[in-house]
Amino acid sequence: MRNHSTLILLEDITTWPQEILDYISPNIIRISQERELELANNLQGKSWLSNIPDSMYVKAQKELAGMLRSYAIKAYHCTRLLSPAKALQTGLLPLNLKILKTGLKNMSALLASPDDRVEAELELIHFVKSDAFKNQQGLVWLYLTEAQAEQYDCQDLMEFYGGRALRAALYEKRFKYYPLLKRLGTPALIACRVQIADATDSQVEALAKLMLDYLLDDANGYDVRPATGELSVNTAVPAANILELKELQYT
Repeated sequence: MRNHSTLILLEDITTWPQEILDYISPNIIRISQERELELANNLQGKSWLSNIPDSMYVKAQKELAGMLRSYAIKAYHCTRLLSPAKALQTGLLPLNLKILKTGLKNMSALLASPDDRVEAELELIHFVKSDAFKNQQGLVWLYLTEAQAEQYDCQDLMEFYGGRALRAALYEKRFKYYPLLKRLGTPALIACRVQIADATDSQVEALAKLMLDYLLDDANGYDVRPATGELSVNTAVPAANILELKELQYT
C-alpha cells in the first residue's frame, strides 16, 4: 500500500518508499546487468536497449517514475528576500510577471538617475519576451538536498535579490545593476515539502533513474556518490509545507 504521507529525503535511503525497494529487489541482478551493458554500449555511441522492448532496466525507470508521483520530497529553495519570515505566511509562489516587476521596483529605488530606471525597465521588457522567461514562468525552482545549498549554484542565487529571473533579466547590464541587487534582502534557505507529481514529467523520470542507479550501485558494492537533483514545480508551495527557513549570513 502506498503511503502518501511519506516524505522522501533524497540523501537518506531509509526514507525511500518501500514499494520502490520491493519492486527492484526480485530482479535486481537482471536490471544491473542490463544497465552495465547499456553503459558499455553508450561509450561506443550505441544504444543496446533501444532494440529490446522488454528491458527490465527501462521498465524499472518507468515504473519508479509512476510510483514517485504519489509521494512528496523534501526540497530546498535558495533566494534572497526583503522579509524572509513572510514566506512562512505566503509560502513560495511560482514566478510571474508581477513578482519580477516588484523585484525590479525594489532595486530601482536605489537608482539616482531616472534614465537608469527606464533602462532597467526596458531590460525587463526584453527579458519577458524571451524563451528564458517562458521557461521559468509559473515555476518554483528547488534543489533536492541540503548539501547543494553549500555549492556554487545555490550560493550564487542567494547573492541576488529576486533570484534567477531578475538576475537573468538584467544580465546584459549586469555591471551596473548586479551590485544593487546584492544590497537588497537577506539570503535565505527554505526547506519545504513538495509533491513530486507537480514537477515536469522529464524531471520525475530523471529522479527515478537517479534513484534506481543509486540502488543498483549500492547493491553491487560500488562507491556510491551522493544523490543530487533539482525539481521545478508548477504550483505554489503553501505555507503549511514550509518545513524550515534559515536566514543566512552569506553575502
